[in-house]
Amino acid sequence: MRRTTIIISLLFLLSHAASAQVSYAYVERDSTLYLDVYQPATSPNGYTVLHMFGGGYYTGSRRHPWDSTYCRQLTDCGYTVVAIDYRLGMKNLKTAGFAGLEALANAMFMAAEDCAAAIAYLDKHHQNLSIDMSKIILEGSSAGAITALLIDYGRCNDLPYAAELPKDWKPAAVVAYSGAIYTRQGKLTWAQQPAPTLLFHGTVDGIVPYKSIVFGKRGMYGADALVKHLDKNGYPYAVYRFTDLGHEVCFAGPKTVDELNLFVKHYVVQQRYLWQDITLRDKDFQPTENSRKTAKQLYKENQY
Repeated sequence: MRRTTIIISLLFLLSHAASAQVSYAYVERDSTLYLDVYQPATSPNGYTVLHMFGGGYYTGSRRHPWDSTYCRQLTDCGYTVVAIDYRLGMKNLKTAGFAGLEALANAMFMAAEDCAAAIAYLDKHHQNLSIDMSKIILEGSSAGAITALLIDYGRCNDLPYAAELPKDWKPAAVVAYSGAIYTRQGKLTWAQQPAPTLLFHGTVDGIVPYKSIVFGKRGMYGADALVKHLDKNGYPYAVYRFTDLGHEVCFAGPKTVDELNLFVKHYVVQQRYLWQDITLRDKDFQPTENSRKTAKQLYKENQY
């Protein structure tokens, strides 16, 4: 009996060994930035999810307990997961008005630069890491979702913050929870076709706009505005609109893994574009309480 128990325990440990992250230093900035690689324990599907945490560019970590748990959940679905850190450009800054907007924009581009460097690192070491560079899915929450969207947008338009991306590389897909694209070039435009894009957004998000905010040529375009532009151009997308919910949708990842898997199956593997536009009402969230909270409050309190 004891021998059987030991064998079962060993099998359990082996099946979960791949959930432990292996860390690599991927770039030197003001300090060394790291990424963690999680390999699936069984039945890898060949795709890699590049996960970027949220936190408003002033807090957060690739190893926040919520992020680590979500990364392991994705490995259970067969994905290799790479979780990266990036510079927090808004940390310790106290600005308001136009200066604050410029500081936030610079923080967005800084994070995108770091993400591009992480992708370049994966490209250089993809054989040792068993990563297929043509099967990388960019995914993020809140600030991480903005970063994921910016990387593909910057790739399509050859923008400076995407300069470190490998030549001719493109993601297999982009998945954004409460994200948006920020641009200083006027209205949204793509010089190349973007990757298939999956968007999750609350319709009353007061932190990352669900619609758009435009100041001259500067604009922040959330899911509602992005879908209009993507649809007009015939670019593949799927969107889940959470009625009467705010920024707490940025933590919907663990509850929407099935939706992510279906998106990957149809849009990425089969390249069968459905142009899905789905409106949901999720009673498990508490919009009357959480929708009024800041990104920092939500992140610290683990309001998922």
